[in-house]
Amino acid sequence: MNRLIASAAALLICSHAWALDPTRTIAQFHHTSWTVADGMPADILAIAQSQEGYMFLGSVNGLYRFDGVHVERYAADLLPSPSIHTLVTTPSGGLWIGYERPVGLISYLHNGVVTNYPLHADTTTRVVQIIVAPDQTVWAATPDTMFRFDGQEWVAMESDWGSALGQTPGGVWSFGIGRDGTVWSKNRLGLYYLPQGQSRFLLAHGYAGGPEAFMNTPDGRLWTTDTTAHRLYALPDLDPDMPVPPPPLVGVRVADTLQAPMLLDRDGTLWCASLVDGGICRILTKSIASDENHQGRLDKFRDGLSSNLVRTFFEDREGSIWVGTSLGLDRFRPANVVHETRVPAGFRARFVQRTQNVLYAYTGWSNSATRASDGTESLYRVLPHQAPELLIRNIGRLRTMHANETTGSLLVVTSNGVQQLEGSNLGPPVTLPQGVNGDFIYSAVMDNSGELWISAFYKGVFRRRSDKTWESVDIRSKYAATAVLIATPDGAVWARYSGGTLFRLHGNSTEDFSDRQIKIGDITLIHPYAHGLIFGGEGGMSFFDGKTFHSLSALDEPVLNVVTGIAESQDGSTWVFTQAGVLRMDRDNLLSALLKSDAKALRYHLIDSRDGLPGAPYGAVYGSTVATGPDGRVWFTTGEGLAWIDPTNLYRNPLPPPVDIQSLSTAGHELDAQRALSLAAGTRNVEINYTALSLSIPERVQFRYRLDGVDEDWVDAGNRRQAFYTQLGPGEHQFQVIAANSDGVWNSEGATLIFTIPPTFVQTKTFLALCIAGFAALLTMLYRARLTQVSARMRFQLEARMAERERIARELHDTLLQGFQGLMLRFQSVANRIAPDQPAYRLIEEAMTRGDEVLAEGRDRVRSLRGTEIAESLPNALQKRAQELSAGSDAEVRVVIEGTVRMLHPVVNDELVAICNEALTNAFRHSRAKNIDIDIVYRRRSLDVRIRDNGIGIDAAVLAHGRQGHFGLAGMRERAQKIRATLHLSSRSNAGTEVEIVVPASAAYAKRLVRVDKGTLHAADQ
Repeated sequence: MNRLIASAAALLICSHAWALDPTRTIAQFHHTSWTVADGMPADILAIAQSQEGYMFLGSVNGLYRFDGVHVERYAADLLPSPSIHTLVTTPSGGLWIGYERPVGLISYLHNGVVTNYPLHADTTTRVVQIIVAPDQTVWAATPDTMFRFDGQEWVAMESDWGSALGQTPGGVWSFGIGRDGTVWSKNRLGLYYLPQGQSRFLLAHGYAGGPEAFMNTPDGRLWTTDTTAHRLYALPDLDPDMPVPPPPLVGVRVADTLQAPMLLDRDGTLWCASLVDGGICRILTKSIASDENHQGRLDKFRDGLSSNLVRTFFEDREGSIWVGTSLGLDRFRPANVVHETRVPAGFRARFVQRTQNVLYAYTGWSNSATRASDGTESLYRVLPHQAPELLIRNIGRLRTMHANETTGSLLVVTSNGVQQLEGSNLGPPVTLPQGVNGDFIYSAVMDNSGELWISAFYKGVFRRRSDKTWESVDIRSKYAATAVLIATPDGAVWARYSGGTLFRLHGNSTEDFSDRQIKIGDITLIHPYAHGLIFGGEGGMSFFDGKTFHSLSALDEPVLNVVTGIAESQDGSTWVFTQAGVLRMDRDNLLSALLKSDAKALRYHLIDSRDGLPGAPYGAVYGSTVATGPDGRVWFTTGEGLAWIDPTNLYRNPLPPPVDIQSLSTAGHELDAQRALSLAAGTRNVEINYTALSLSIPERVQFRYRLDGVDEDWVDAGNRRQAFYTQLGPGEHQFQVIAANSDGVWNSEGATLIFTIPPTFVQTKTFLALCIAGFAALLTMLYRARLTQVSARMRFQLEARMAERERIARELHDTLLQGFQGLMLRFQSVANRIAPDQPAYRLIEEAMTRGDEVLAEGRDRVRSLRGTEIAESLPNALQKRAQELSAGSDAEVRVVIEGTVRMLHPVVNDELVAICNEALTNAFRHSRAKNIDIDIVYRRRSLDVRIRDNGIGIDAAVLAHGRQGHFGLAGMRERAQKIRATLHLSSRSNAGTEVEIVVPASAAYAKRLVRVDKGTLHAADQ
């Protein structure tokens, strides 16, 4: 909001830079009307503009706010009465509201809050007027009393109204405040004043009273009207030590048929209502500050207003005049295009032709079917800096005109034939070729040598030589299509036919251009341009440099559709009239785009109906619809008559428009956007309504917006005043919108709205943490399930192996061991038959002893195969094997055990012993190591066994693929895979070898095996 007020303050600083041109009539301004049917209230009695730029409208039906596009009822539930009579804004952004119906109070609206300040107890009448003085003191008046606001309450002022004459007090009809702080008031008895610092109104002797309003000019002077003298005059600045001077005897003449409301605009022109006819009047004064009597020119405007019953006037900061009426609202703003209403519009084409210092125009109605004239065809002449003047009335049905800028001659072709303008009259008709009369002539031009060329319906093209004889120009058959002739400064005459056929006639030569690919459709005009020619067509425009055509197509730039006129002004601009409107272009840019045939490189300013252009181009068949007058004005012919533009006096709005974000809507609920908003949790879709307070041409205001974190760059919204977002996430969002006025002046700061969307539970970090924890738990469950599955499969495999071992043990016990025991018994029987002193007895005893050892070892092996206990623990087995291998070796063996020694599954134990046995054998036999370390680490999740030596190492190829014909390394890998262990072999040359086996705890550590039905083995915790 502060930025909006700052922008509005900037507008006020430069608001004096322009105003409505006092030399133009009301009809020549751009007029827009809104009625009750458009949503406007009826009986608009007061208008005020807020610091933000909104137009506030006070009516008998309530307070309304208008941004130039949308009107809305405002603060309806906050005000004590809907019947509003007066409004005034304050520099701080507040709005004072006085009521039409008696409520005995005045309201102050600021930032959406209404404060009601009562007047004194006896006051129940309407509030006539409220004014903020230059010192920011607020004054108000009711029909009988004046009040001053002291910051807390309204204080009534004393007066001598009528007391000196013993008459009934006259009360207050209107009042105003001068630049010196003097408060002036009128009633039926006279004019009263309140000197600054005083509290009692005094009668100003000699001054007339009346109902007329007071008005301030930009210099602060206070003006009023004298109904008796019928004049407008300025009130004097008072000297505190001197009496009031007599009223001035000079001023601007004001007719007694004019009445309040009145307004002096910033240029000093008086706007007022008409008492007799209704509507509005405008007194064009030559200088409102002059100290002489003069008659102001009266300008009236009646038809077209929303209502002829005028209630109030207001001038906004952009210089537009607003009129409140009984049925709606009207706006008059500057228009760059002046509709020349002095020349009536007609059905026939209008021509604009210039000969040296004179411009000619034609208008009229006729029946094109019968070619009969209705007697209204007229020829107008436009002299520099003057309005068109009628030159010849009822000139006849004019076919075409041709002006020769070099000779200054004007050819006029009517039903009477070809005539040359001589002064203010037409000369005698030129003798035409045999069989041709004026109605047959379709086109006529005069080349640089003074020869006349004509094109006649169904007759062909003819040239009139210097000896006044006619020669038929053999271009095409005389019964072919009729040509339009165009003369160019190089002395050539171009003949164009429908369908793109084009010829260039120069002297006695004829050049056919029909096969050139101009690509602009039927040619409508040819215009000399930059040492070449520009061809206008129905589908674009093309530049001919003498050899090549360079074209711009309307397919690439739609505003070039149907080019009907081209002209150049003294400021270097090129003006092109098309169906889209008038295009003002820079000469160099246009030429560059033409030579490149690049329509997208074209830069232009479009002037259309919003600038006052009265209609589309008309009459392109007969010639150009644009011409530059000798005074620099550019003239256009349209379907509604003539219009002109003064390139040296173009209205341009220099004020960047204040931008306001009005509301944010979500889920059908509209929220006030004047503060930071917190939306409902889980909000996904929002609609943001915004506006820009450029009231002169709001239809051309352009917007750009962006939402941080969503839009990577500015979104070009055009004239749209809404932004829509979907699928928004939680968090703080910042929306910014900027705008440019109708002349492309940007307010780059714009307005910003911050809104927050709280997260739903599923969007919070807590929920995310829970999801992560749940996902981790799920992964853990899956891992444990997989681990259980793998362990079960491994247990099944181990149990199967255990069952196989028991089967083998039974077979060994029942066959081999029993058979061996039988042999031992037989050997014992044999030994008993041999004498103890015999050598054979000793040998048999030794064999039997060895047999008992083998039998005992066999029983141990069978017991090992059948039982759940291992014959020897892993550390012991490895130590024993290392001791066996170290016999006769210089290697020193070191065994380190970490953790609590746990029993291993018998199968795992056997496989680990076998793997380590192979590693130790390789270390002792092949490594030449001096130190061999055996590390056994009992971990909670795994069993790690590491064997290292500092020998010569193993070749990398052997380590990866094994040695040819040897299977030790391959066997180690196979055994590791069987028990689901990870085997890692590493070796470097002369740096030793390391073998590491890691067995998961679920596979390595033993569990008690319990026998159940049918010999099935199941594992149970030990």
